[in-house]
Amino acid sequence: MLRNVVVSLSRRGLIRLLVVGLLFTVSACVPDFLVKDPEWVVIEKGMYEPVLKRKGGMLVSPREVSATVRFDSSCMYDVTQVDEFDYNKIFGLGFVGSENQHMGQAPHQVDGARVAWRWNPKQNRIDLGAYVYVEGKRITQDLGSMKINEERRLSIKIDYEKKTYQVLDGDPIPFTHKKTIAYRNGLYFGGNQPAPQTIRVMIKY
Repeated sequence: MLRNVVVSLSRRGLIRLLVVGLLFTVSACVPDFLVKDPEWVVIEKGMYEPVLKRKGGMLVSPREVSATVRFDSSCMYDVTQVDEFDYNKIFGLGFVGSENQHMGQAPHQVDGARVAWRWNPKQNRIDLGAYVYVEGKRITQDLGSMKINEERRLSIKIDYEKKTYQVLDGDPIPFTHKKTIAYRNGLYFGGNQPAPQTIRVMIKY
């Protein structure tokens, strides 16, 4: 009995240590004023995310995370080089805490919500979607599209009373956690495959 309690406490301590390390990492993102073209975030060919993390940071009880976004022609990639129907991610948030959290899992893949995108060559547009995790289970929604070089304000709303996420104008997605500390996710390519070419997206918070 005592041994089980010690193991449980040790596990909680490791998770807390992991969370603290993660928060330190996301708060160490490169600030915009140190970047030549701060509105644009770049993922180099063969990478999943920017070499230097961008547009991150901690959030406390966020009610909304939003950004003005524009995709340029670099986002018109050859879908035969990647998993065509995989969603990439623009921005979002992951909630931090030991609830539902297991070692080796990123918190945003346990409890979190992101705005997703992928190039649709048949429509010649960027498809948009919701990419949400609730207790480690992934939920997606297809949520329309936008043109190349179109600017649009995109948002994720968090309702703590109703315990729902709403990504863009999609249907509310219920969550179960009681967490209030979160971190902001930035641009990510994939899916399973890295960027087949250099990708640029304007993201203005």
